Amino acid sequence: MQTRNRRGALAVLLVLALSSLGLFSATPASADTILPIHWNINASTHLKSLNMDVVVPQGTFDGQVNLTTGALTGTLALPKATQTIKIFGFPIASATFSMNSAGPITGHVDLATNTVTVNSSFTFNIDKAALSFLPSLNLVGKNCHGSTPIAVNMSGPVNLTGASTFSATYTIPKFAGCGALVTPILNLIIPGPGNTFTATFAPPAP
Repeated sequence: MQTRNRRGALAVLLVLALSSLGLFSATPASADTILPIHWNINASTHLKSLNMDVVVPQGTFDGQVNLTTGALTGTLALPKATQTIKIFGFPIASATFSMNSAGPITGHVDLATNTVTVNSSFTFNIDKAALSFLPSLNLVGKNCHGSTPIAVNMSGPVNLTGASTFSATYTIPKFAGCGALVTPILNLIIPGPGNTFTATFAPPAP
């Protein structure tokens, strides 16, 4: 009987020792496969109310895809974009826009169909608006922004090793913080639905 008790105690001690070393576990280790992603982004947006296309300088997406579950997460960074505003072909003003991420990017990659859904939220800001003959005067101040974040949700075929292009429509909200005189004017001409956002994601060139 004492021999059996000794053997049982030794077995318990062995299990405890292996567990402390991570060699034995009651819960199996995660088998998820994670694919890190570092993509360049070339984006543009069409502002419907102004009938104006704004090309955004190249940005970046840093994130990952869980190849086991298909979950996509990451952060998106887009530089500011400056656009000249013309009437009858003559430049009268310029405006600098920025779309800043209001939270992490989430989505899902379906590896069976090679499609992806991407859900994102941005703040839409007008960082500067100036008349062509007075470029140093910022008519909107330093805090001209959309009163609520905008949702940009995209989906379509994806190439995890090459370029993929997506597009979506979004609604620009009312503006706030653009000055007592300018804010009402902006809210008459810019906010509204039907704006489009197009982005091409691609790995950096080798």
